[in-house]
Amino acid sequence: MILQNKDFHTLKLQKGKIEIIQINLGNKCNQLCSHCHIGASPQGDKNMDFDTANRIIEKLKTLNFKCIEFTGGTPELNPNLPMFIEELSNSSNKLAVRTSLTILNEPEYEFYIELFHKHGVKIIASLPSPFKDLTDKQRGDGTFASTIKVLKKLNGVGYGNGKYILELVHNPVGDHLPSEQALLEAEYKQLLSDQYGISFNNLVAITNSPIKRFKNYLLQNSKLEDYIRTLKSNFNPETMDKLMCKHLLSVNYEGYIYDCDFNLALNMRLKGYENIKFWDIDFDNFSPEISFAEHCYACTANCGSSCQGVLVDKGHLSDVRETVKIYYGTELKGTKDLKTSACCTSESLPSHIKKVLPFIAEEIKNRYYGCGSPIPLVLDGLNVLDIGCGTGRDCYILSKLIGEKGFVYGIDMTDSQIAVAQKYSAIQTERFGYEKPNVHFIHDYIENVGKYFADQSLDLVISNCVVNLVENKESLLKEIYRMLRKGGEFYFSDIYADRRLPAHLRKNPLLYGECLGGALYWKDFERLAKKAGFTDPRIITKRTIDIGNEEIKALIGNTIFYSITYRLWKLDGLEDACEDYGHVAIYRGGILEAPFSFALDDSHIFEKNKPEKVCGNTALMLSQTRFKNYFEVIGDFSEHFGVFKDCGTSVNTDKKPEKSGCGC
Repeated sequence: MILQNKDFHTLKLQKGKIEIIQINLGNKCNQLCSHCHIGASPQGDKNMDFDTANRIIEKLKTLNFKCIEFTGGTPELNPNLPMFIEELSNSSNKLAVRTSLTILNEPEYEFYIELFHKHGVKIIASLPSPFKDLTDKQRGDGTFASTIKVLKKLNGVGYGNGKYILELVHNPVGDHLPSEQALLEAEYKQLLSDQYGISFNNLVAITNSPIKRFKNYLLQNSKLEDYIRTLKSNFNPETMDKLMCKHLLSVNYEGYIYDCDFNLALNMRLKGYENIKFWDIDFDNFSPEISFAEHCYACTANCGSSCQGVLVDKGHLSDVRETVKIYYGTELKGTKDLKTSACCTSESLPSHIKKVLPFIAEEIKNRYYGCGSPIPLVLDGLNVLDIGCGTGRDCYILSKLIGEKGFVYGIDMTDSQIAVAQKYSAIQTERFGYEKPNVHFIHDYIENVGKYFADQSLDLVISNCVVNLVENKESLLKEIYRMLRKGGEFYFSDIYADRRLPAHLRKNPLLYGECLGGALYWKDFERLAKKAGFTDPRIITKRTIDIGNEEIKALIGNTIFYSITYRLWKLDGLEDACEDYGHVAIYRGGILEAPFSFALDDSHIFEKNKPEKVCGNTALMLSQTRFKNYFEVIGDFSEHFGVFKDCGTSVNTDKKPEKSGCGC
C-alpha cells in the first residue's frame, strides 16, 4: 500500500480480522499527564455504567479475540473492571489492563494486584522515562517514586520476573519522536535493574499523537506545525499494511465503536457504524472502511507506532538534496534518514560508554550522526573540545567520563542541533549528580573555533565525522595543534577515500551531506596532519563504508570510502618514521576499562606486564602523555639502531589504510 503525497484524507483502507478489542472504561484518571490523548483527569465524568459493561461482557463471551484490553483513564477507577475480569478470565480471550500503576498504591485499589495475579492479567503500564525528572514532568510530581514502589510490588508477586507479563510503555517527553524501541528497552532494563532492582518483560515505544492534551501543549509552545511537519517528513509507507487500526476495535464508555483509541478521543466513530453499538455488530460480516485524519501520521513515522509498539524494523529514507546545514538541521530527523552508513557508526561501543548512554536524553541520541567512536581512555579531569558536536551526545558522554573537575566544550554551526544540546544542560547535570554544568556549547562555524581558545588550553580534541565537512582542513588542523597542550591529542573519526575525488563529486550536495563529498584521499590527509605538526598519525580502527543507495553508487563509481578513527599527538621529538632506539614498554595496568591489555593504536596492543620493543615515537606517546602513569618505558634516545623493524611507514607506502605507525 503506497500512500500518494502522504495524504491520509485520500486513503481508502478496510479493516481486516479483528484481533484486539480495547474497552475504554472512561476518562476518569488519578493523574493528569501532559501527553494524554484522551484528556483524562480526576474530574473525568464520562464513565461506563453497569448495564453497558454487562452487555459488552455478554457479547464478548460469544466471540474469540486475540486479546481484550481495558483502558481509560485509569480503568481501575471504574467499578465494573472486576466484573469484566471475573467474567471473561475463563474465556479464550487473553486479558490486559493499561494501568497508571500509581493507582495501585492507594489502599482502596491495592486489591487489584491480587485480582490481576489471580487471573493472569497482563499489565501494561506507562513509564515515560527511567528517570525521575522526565517521568514527573510528564505525569506529575511524585509519580516516579510511586511507580517504582508499585513495580517492586508487582515483581514481588511474579510480574516481570516470572510467568506474569509486565509491559512498560514509553512516550517521549517533548515534541520529538521516540528512539529505537529495542535500544530503549535495553536502557530501561539496565537502569531499572541497576538502580532499583526492578525487572519487566518488554517495553513498547509509542509516538505522541497530536490530539487533546498533547496538542494543547504543542499549541501553547508554538510547536504544533513543526511537530506535524516532523511526523509527515518521517512518513514510512512500509507501516501502512501493519497499522493497528486494521485489526483493532475500540469501544467507548457508551458502547460506541471506533477504529482506535485516538479516533475515540476525537469522537470519530467507525464509518458506517456511527449509531451502532458493540453488542449489535455482526462480526461475520464486518469490514468497515477506516477513518483517517492528520493525527494518524503519528502511527506512520519512522518505524511506526501502535499500542503494541513499533510496526516495522526500518524507517523510511527520505530524499535529501540540500546543503549540509539544511541536511542536518532540517531534512534529517534522525539517523534513519541517512542513505549510507558513513555518518552513522556501526561500531560496537565500549562497555563503559554503553553504560553512560542510557543517561543521555532521548532527543539528543535521536538526532545523533557519527561515523565512529571518538572517545579515548583516561579522561578524568581533562579539558576537552568536541568539534562539530551536533546535539551534544559525545559531549555529554564525556561530561560523565571526565568527572566534575573536567570540562567539555562543543561547537557546531547548525541552529537546531545546538539548540537541542543546550536545552538539556540542566537535566544532564542533575542526572550525573553534578553541582554545576561542566559542558558549554558554542554556536558558530567550525572554521572559527580558534577565536574561542588560547594556545595550549586543551588536553583533548575530538570530532565525529565532521572534519570532512570543513573546506579548509589544513587550517583547522593547525588551529587544533595550536590549542592543544604538549602531550595532548586530537582523537577523531572521519571519512576517507582510497583516491582523490574529482571536483564535481566534492561539490555534490548529496555526497557532501552524506559525509562522502568532503572525504580526503587518506594519504593526503596524513600529509596535511604532518604539515600541521602531527608528525606520526596513528590509526585506531578502520571500516569500509556500506553504500546501499544506487544513486550514490552511480556517482562514486569505483571509489572506496573508509571510516577511520585516528589519534594525532602533539609531542616534541616525534619523527616522520618509526626509528629504533632500543626502547621497551611495559603496560602495568591500572586503566579501569583496560584491565588486561591496552591498545594504543591498531598496531600496538600491550598485554599487562609483558615487555614489548617499541620505536622512539611510541615510547614518547606512552611516557610523555596522560598514559605515563600506566606504563614503564625503559631506554633513552642516546643510541640509534636504524629504522624500526617492520615499521608500517617504511615500506608499501601506497597500501590502503589498514595499519599505522609500527607494524611490529
